[in-house]
Amino acid sequence: MPSKKKTDINEEQIKVINHIKGHLLVVAGAGTGKTRVITERIKNLIEAEGIKPKEILALTFTEKAAGEMVERTGDAMPLGYEEPWISTFHSFSDRILRAEGIEIGIDPGYKLLSSPEQWILLRKNLFDLGLKYFRPLGNPTKFISAILKFISRLQDENVSPEDFEKFVQNTELENEEKERIFELAHVYTEYTRIKLEKSKMDFGDLITWTLKLFKERPHILEKYRKQFRHVLLDEFQDTNFAQYELIKLLCPVEMGDRSLVVVGDDSQSIYKFRGAAVSNILQFMEDYPKAERVTLLKNYRSGQKVLDPSYKLIVNNNPDTLESKLGISKELISQIKTKGISPEIRQAESLEDEVEFVIKKIYEVLGKEPEYTYKDVAILARANSHLDPFLMALRKHGLPYQLVGNRGLYDRDEVRDVIALLRIIANPKDGVSMYRVLNIPSLEIDGDDISKLLSEARYKKTDLWDEVKNSEKVKLSLLKELIKERQENITRETPSEFIFNMVTNIGYLRPLIEDETVENQLSIKNLDMFLNKAKEFEIKHREDTKELPTVVDFLDYMELVLEAGDNPAQAELEDIDTVNLMTVHASKGLEYPVVFMVNLVSDRFPTRNKGDVIDVPNELIKETLPSGDEHIQEERRLFYVGMTRAQKYLYLTLAKNYGGKREKVPSGFLQETGLKMEYIGKVADEKAGGQDSLFGITSAFRDPQAVNVANLVPQTMSYTQIDTYNACPLKYKYSYILRIPTLPNYALSFGTTMHETLKEFHTKRMFGKNVSLEDLYEIYERKWIPLGYDDEKHRTERFESGKRVLEEYFSKHGAVKDNIEALEKSFNLRIGGTNFFGRIDRIDNLESGGVEIIDYKTGTAKTQKDVDRDAQVTIYAMAAKEALGLKPDLLTLYFLESGEKVSTTRTQEELVKQKEKIVETVENIKKGQFEANPTIQCGWCDYKDICPFAYRG
Repeated sequence: MPSKKKTDINEEQIKVINHIKGHLLVVAGAGTGKTRVITERIKNLIEAEGIKPKEILALTFTEKAAGEMVERTGDAMPLGYEEPWISTFHSFSDRILRAEGIEIGIDPGYKLLSSPEQWILLRKNLFDLGLKYFRPLGNPTKFISAILKFISRLQDENVSPEDFEKFVQNTELENEEKERIFELAHVYTEYTRIKLEKSKMDFGDLITWTLKLFKERPHILEKYRKQFRHVLLDEFQDTNFAQYELIKLLCPVEMGDRSLVVVGDDSQSIYKFRGAAVSNILQFMEDYPKAERVTLLKNYRSGQKVLDPSYKLIVNNNPDTLESKLGISKELISQIKTKGISPEIRQAESLEDEVEFVIKKIYEVLGKEPEYTYKDVAILARANSHLDPFLMALRKHGLPYQLVGNRGLYDRDEVRDVIALLRIIANPKDGVSMYRVLNIPSLEIDGDDISKLLSEARYKKTDLWDEVKNSEKVKLSLLKELIKERQENITRETPSEFIFNMVTNIGYLRPLIEDETVENQLSIKNLDMFLNKAKEFEIKHREDTKELPTVVDFLDYMELVLEAGDNPAQAELEDIDTVNLMTVHASKGLEYPVVFMVNLVSDRFPTRNKGDVIDVPNELIKETLPSGDEHIQEERRLFYVGMTRAQKYLYLTLAKNYGGKREKVPSGFLQETGLKMEYIGKVADEKAGGQDSLFGITSAFRDPQAVNVANLVPQTMSYTQIDTYNACPLKYKYSYILRIPTLPNYALSFGTTMHETLKEFHTKRMFGKNVSLEDLYEIYERKWIPLGYDDEKHRTERFESGKRVLEEYFSKHGAVKDNIEALEKSFNLRIGGTNFFGRIDRIDNLESGGVEIIDYKTGTAKTQKDVDRDAQVTIYAMAAKEALGLKPDLLTLYFLESGEKVSTTRTQEELVKQKEKIVETVENIKKGQFEANPTIQCGWCDYKDICPFAYRG
């Protein structure tokens, strides 16, 4: 019989708990007690209805949510009964396939690939897949992540390799586009074949193979239909097409005395990037026309003054909402006794002012609300990198904090230190890693000694390791002993043993243990997580090779993992009193009395719609697309999720200035809330400028600005220096002030090879020598720089591609008389009191009496628009005119690999503007302004492993 009505469970919730037969759609708004309703329903089925636990299937989207559900329903489980199937979609499918997959040829002992392992598998087979467009020799791994994302999206749509090949065969396309899509079809087929041969599965396979199993073996489907009399699906709005297909197979329209209950909220569908199709929840009533419907509107989390502006925001997604399609109201009704406090929108002058406002407001709120502590405060941002200034400010003010639900284990200082130690033990000449190791606190190496080592290495043109070896400093001697001792054990110990002994030997953990701070506790936990990664690798390596891996094996694996962009979650401390920083995505399902949503300006929130690198053809997308802007609707839902995390205080903050020349436009979502924005201007202490400002903050031993750099600024400048500084001032400091050595880079090696080859080719011709194609090849082979390539195969293929480039170049220019004025022409230009030097690849005479400046490029061709505003081209024009006394009528970038030449010109006004920019940049360098500029480009930076501000996405 139905459970008795409880005083703390409302009428709508009771309907869900007591639902027995047929289909039910539960529209559960934010804070309406959804999780409790689901667990109470499971308990009711077992206790009041006598349903066997194993006849209940409950699916959700995270292992954490599934674990909590198991825990909450545990007291209802009768003794001696199999537990209900409570799991994620992937765990459910994994369980089915291991039990039944042999029916369709699946090895039940298959290994499940993690995301980085997928990347590595494709990487190892990259040169055997017959790729051309999607494996550029200049950057062979460029499209691996995009290809895997594309395959994953096809799996989300339940499109098999065979389905995709049929689609490609039957689709009329232009030749180039057809070549690309044929490559994708081939790689999808081959990737699937390789996985099957190696008994591997990825997460997308789990769903698609289970669907295949159920469709091709009806008796197995029927078996599970009979077993699962009651199916519950949480977070229904986050299902993709394939997952929903799985539900529809298990739960037909006519279910007799069985039930299907789906719980979701289209207003909180925020995982489009993972393939979630909000149209599933909108489609449910059409797929199951006899389904009942319950809407949970009573909110037990937030005050009405928080809920009202949130609702005003989200209704802008109409008509693509359940509210419009079903004719229901989703306006939440607060059950909090007081209406609460109206949310505030505050616009500061600068990012620094915005950060200071948040810090001061935390102090203010905690001061007037004695029952609140740090753990009641959350700072939410659209992206991880937006949290960095707030994190640094909390550290500056001595406020405890932690990142919640964020990726970034490999970005943590303690993990970077361990990886750097492994690298220098394997290769002591790794200058970047050596620099990081020298700064490890427990080694207690003096900062002045490090500066002297760098200076000596630079002066003698030696490796940093050579200077360490020659030093007689006691602390450096200890480091040398550590490296020697560890090198002797590198083949004797497993990776996890080696890491543990290494960390122990240098006393890394001692200060972390002695000083019981939140940060130190997190560091210890992160080190433990990394050690577990090593142990997991040992197990998988042994399964694959029947041998235990060496430390070098693990280091090679980690290099691939880092190259793949994997960065698992870092440690969290539960039940600890800290301010919580997280992305809005990570805040889903959480609640806090005090919430700050920060950086609420256009291009940050909402973000720009970047889309996928490789789009799935629209014909293969099964979901119904919305009538409105799909991206903006998703961003609006995310904004809504952020707002509805707040229980009492909600502060929406932004700034006019985030470092660019233009003022930032407030997010359009702010106006949609109906709240008034107040400009608060400058908040930060005016005296806190320069290197003592908020953006100069970092931990003492990590802070490169702690080194006295006043006399280290180069006396001459180049375009590369200016470009580096404009991209990231801190990178400039690492490269041109501290001059930390870096490992060879294959792109630079190839570019230098081509430049030197063409220089000698044209020099010989200028002196009247005939140069054949074979002679050109001979020059190329002599000039070939073999450094920095991934492996011998990559090196060989890049070498051959260079020969093809030269063959094409020779076919165009071999029989044409050169009209060259100069090759590799150096210049020295005085700009604003600073000497500016450089070298122009080639200068040709023109019939007009002027010259053409030519710069060779080995990268991807730029558009005319890009060349028209290219700063390097402008500087070359300036140099040709003012330093060389030439008349630069034409400025050309020659893209060697495509054979394309893109030309432009410059006016005197443009030259003057460029000079002004250079003067401004040089002044900033001389002032010692070396703030970090974290962007997605950090992933390709030589210093990403030592930079504490590297972009984390």
